[in-house]
Amino acid sequence: MKKLSGIISIFVFQSILGAEEHRAWELAGAQARIEVHRMGDLHLNLRLPNGDTVPHGTRYTIKQREHAFQFGGSLSADWQAPKQDWYSNFKSQFAQLFNYATINFYWAVHEKQYGQWNYLEASREQLQWAQAEGMTLRGHPLMWHEVLPAWMTDSKRDVAAIAIDIQNHVRRLLEGYPQIDEWDVYNEAIGIKWRDEKEGVRRWFESIGGPGEVSEYLIGEARAVSPDARLILNHYTDLDVEYEEQIEHCLKAGAKFEVIGIQTHMHTEMDSINEARLWGALEKYARFGKPLHLSEISILSCERFKDWKRYQAWIDKVERADAKGIPRPLMPSTPKLEEYQAELARDFYTLAFSHPAVEAIIWWTITDLEPWRGMPAGLLDAEGRPKPVYKVLDQLINQEWCTQLEGMVDAGGRIQGRGFYGSYTLNLELNGRSYNVNFELKQGSRKPLTLELMTQ
Repeated sequence: MKKLSGIISIFVFQSILGAEEHRAWELAGAQARIEVHRMGDLHLNLRLPNGDTVPHGTRYTIKQREHAFQFGGSLSADWQAPKQDWYSNFKSQFAQLFNYATINFYWAVHEKQYGQWNYLEASREQLQWAQAEGMTLRGHPLMWHEVLPAWMTDSKRDVAAIAIDIQNHVRRLLEGYPQIDEWDVYNEAIGIKWRDEKEGVRRWFESIGGPGEVSEYLIGEARAVSPDARLILNHYTDLDVEYEEQIEHCLKAGAKFEVIGIQTHMHTEMDSINEARLWGALEKYARFGKPLHLSEISILSCERFKDWKRYQAWIDKVERADAKGIPRPLMPSTPKLEEYQAELARDFYTLAFSHPAVEAIIWWTITDLEPWRGMPAGLLDAEGRPKPVYKVLDQLINQEWCTQLEGMVDAGGRIQGRGFYGSYTLNLELNGRSYNVNFELKQGSRKPLTLELMTQ
């Protein structure tokens, strides 16, 4: 009877949680689209330092150094990683995959007392490190109602005072962090409807209007401070018609933003993305004529909840633990589901990379150390070791989608070939001397490049 009870318990648990093996996506036409949209022709004319043409038959190697495409990761979610003795490995592993980093600017985290902005040292270190690595930096965010100091949610505070604080905060970020390349304007603006109607920030929001009007307003505030800022609209689901309306409002109002961000956190079966849904979302949002960012990707290596009610109960349990300062409950990452995570990531990235409107793909949680919502979705495990999904992305980004060429120079010092867009180094040896030169293969460039080699 005890054994039967255990079997029944397992059955009930699996009925609450989604367990499945990944069904490989068809990816029809994906490889052809990648070759069309992510690669270009190399036409190089080589000259020695004295102006002479490189002799026919000289052997060369060409290696891609960086991608033009933005393969990104977030440094906004792994709060415990900087405290670990493997943190240096964490950064090396991050840089091995990514040329783009999301940096946290959560208001309540960095301003504990009114008027005393104190950007955390760990966040500053990550920002400076990512900048030194030459990564594109995304500030996350200028505004978000979920992580605000108490004076911004105060139900009794005057809306006019809240508005002044928001204006000052936008100016503080744009003026104080000019190294940030692009900013999320108002993260998940539509989600304000889930906040208490009496909260100060919601009253301010509704005094401006809806998500479209608030986005228009904040874009205007940002442009007043930094006319050339690159600004992003970002939302937590592709299914929200209100997000389309928010985008349409900004376009009709002439509010200048550069990017549309779409999050894909797959914590429940309802939120999980299949091939048809991903392609449909990309096509739907591409119609607005803006580059698309898959801005926050979470693919779990643990079970997913089927039932939203039980999932919400789990989140409440995690949040209670966080509020008490005790270890949060964790769903177990399993070898089988780590393989599922890796296989789904391979298909997801391949389809997204093949779509011409997509400019960036950004993984959210990098490790399984105290993961967001207690559900592991990391590329590394809780000890910082690469999971199968990390190895899959490494293979795609650094091998399959990374160009390395070798051969012999044609007559007239010419090299012709084909490669992924990005930056390259060419090396060759001639008469016992080594030469190299760096160059860029840019999308839309059809003219041959004349390169003057330098001695090493």
